[in-house]
Amino acid sequence: MADKFLYEELDAVSKMGFLKKEVPDFLKDNLNPKFELRPYQIEAFARFFHCLDREFPGKDWPLHFLFNMATGSGKTLIMAGLILYLYEKGYRNFLFFVNSTNIIEKTRDNFLNPLSAKFLFKENIRFGTRRVNITPVVNFEGVNDNDINICFTTIQKLHSDLTTEKENAVTYEDFKGKKIVLLADEAHHINTQTKAQMKLFESWENTVERIFRQNEDNLLLEFTATLDYAHKNIVEKYRSKVIYRYDLRQFRNDGYSKDVYIVQADFEEKDRILQALILSQYKQEVAAKHRINLKPVILFKAQKTIAQSQENKANFHKLIGSLSNGDIEMIRDKSDIPLVKRAFVFF
Repeated sequence: MADKFLYEELDAVSKMGFLKKEVPDFLKDNLNPKFELRPYQIEAFARFFHCLDREFPGKDWPLHFLFNMATGSGKTLIMAGLILYLYEKGYRNFLFFVNSTNIIEKTRDNFLNPLSAKFLFKENIRFGTRRVNITPVVNFEGVNDNDINICFTTIQKLHSDLTTEKENAVTYEDFKGKKIVLLADEAHHINTQTKAQMKLFESWENTVERIFRQNEDNLLLEFTATLDYAHKNIVEKYRSKVIYRYDLRQFRNDGYSKDVYIVQADFEEKDRILQALILSQYKQEVAAKHRINLKPVILFKAQKTIAQSQENKANFHKLIGSLSNGDIEMIRDKSDIPLVKRAFVFF
């Protein structure tokens, strides 16, 4: 059992019927009713409730768990539910951080703006007869203990604020003597030190760890669609922390994701790139014909390193700079993919 991930042990517990799949009414009733909880989200809640309340091998305080769930599966709704559950358990202060300012703004909107199409809570949150407000804060000094207080920040700003004293910024003193729930989205970006396996005194990971260790009752809840199960250090760090693994394959098999159309071609890299560009332009032109404003996006992903990505970028610009009619004609004549043939008929 020692070499198993926590989620694998919980898979077995769930299959044997030992997980209680009831979600408390106060949690369901305070979420936006237009977002009906799906079975896998109820499973995620059940696993968290189980692990929070029970002892198990490798359980270590303060508690640290990771939800490894597919993009689009509603991780932010799970965060909202966990905030409600933990509020009822006595937690009042929540620190949400991610590596992207864009995600911060979207999450603020989802948590705070009742006019947003993706607002996750009921407009009036109630615990019994008491109304509870969600209040954005810049730090946890002087907060209202009846509110759900959320500090939204990027990991970069959090690190900067804690390593350089600034007025009204978060400091390590803010975390002493307080129970804090740390919510880390896109958590795979934080593990700089674990991957490097060296002491980076002022790394983002060290910053999070130092906050987390300020109080034994703190919680660190990480969320990511991407966890590197092939990296030895990451595996060792997260073996006892991955509470649920619900990947894209399972998400799609359960019928929740959009269909993914896979196109494979036995081409050289240059020709694969050109084929992708032709298909992208085809999508845009078909959309325009039907008066749909669509801007397709292409992602060219390097296998290993940032250096490879930079080299690929240079090669891409070189390819586009020297593009000729002959290059396009070669794809037309060589490709046997029906979708590519349809694109050329359209053009």
